[in-house]
Amino acid sequence: MQKKFRLHPGCSSLSLTHLCFADDLMVFVEGSKESVEGALAVFDEFAVWSGLKISIEKSTIYMAGVAVEEKARIKRNFPLAEGTLPVRYLGLPLMTQVMRRPDYQPLVEKIRCKMNTWTSRCLSYAGRMQLIKAVIMSIVNFWSAAFRLPSQCMKEVEQLRL
Repeated sequence: MQKKFRLHPGCSSLSLTHLCFADDLMVFVEGSKESVEGALAVFDEFAVWSGLKISIEKSTIYMAGVAVEEKARIKRNFPLAEGTLPVRYLGLPLMTQVMRRPDYQPLVEKIRCKMNTWTSRCLSYAGRMQLIKAVIMSIVNFWSAAFRLPSQCMKEVEQLRL
């Protein structure tokens, strides 16, 4: 089982093979039938030792940069639903390119919705400012921990705060 996982060449500088949070796991494998087979074998071994089994029915496979023939081969051999990219993980979009306006728009909309509900609650200016500091900035910080937010995004967030 030790040779089943290794670093993806594009992720070797990050030493990234998987992302895991609570009951959510994202595993990155080479785009081949054999690598998917290896990952599923590791999951089966994990189930034997821990008693925790991966729910294949709730699992999704994303295949970027995989040849059409290999995709068909993988889909024929494994009962995994195929997802489309881009995908969201823990509320954030997973992306490899520079963030553009459509990518950060969900952040701006989430903030706008929160601000609108606070405005309708007859909060004092000080109360609104406290909520902005505590809630809005924590949302922005969460996104900033994962991405370098474009300056235009930050300008839009600042305009909402006024």
